Amino acid sequence: MPKFSKTSLARLATCHPDLQSVCNELIKQYDFSVLEGRRGEQAQNAAYKQGTSKVRYPHSAHNKIPSLAVDIAPYPIDWQNISRFNEMLIRFDTVANILRAEGIITSEFVYGGKWAHLKDWPHIEIKEK
Repeated sequence: MPKFSKTSLARLATCHPDLQSVCNELIKQYDFSVLEGRRGEQAQNAAYKQGTSKVRYPHSAHNKIPSLAVDIAPYPIDWQNISRFNEMLIRFDTVANILRAEGIITSEFVYGGKWAHLKDWPHIEIKEK
């Protein structure tokens, strides 16, 4: 059974409890890494300058405490294999639906891989209500 590295666990610990719950269930069936949880001002503005984010600090879901976004990637990471990212998101969504039905989480999620303006395959964030 896959399990998180210490680095992935530390990153996940900065995230909203609902993101943690889904990721902690998903890792039991699918191997992936947590690339980022909470992002500080310097990291957020660097992501904006690099074009990997469309917003500056403090306007990203990654900038909240706890983070309302997580970036995850199938392990081992192959940035060219988009089908693996799609599979991971489908599995994440399935686990989230089960946990929501069981009353363990309440959040709905938005997937960066489905955005029209920027395909951010690793990005998952809590949908604003």
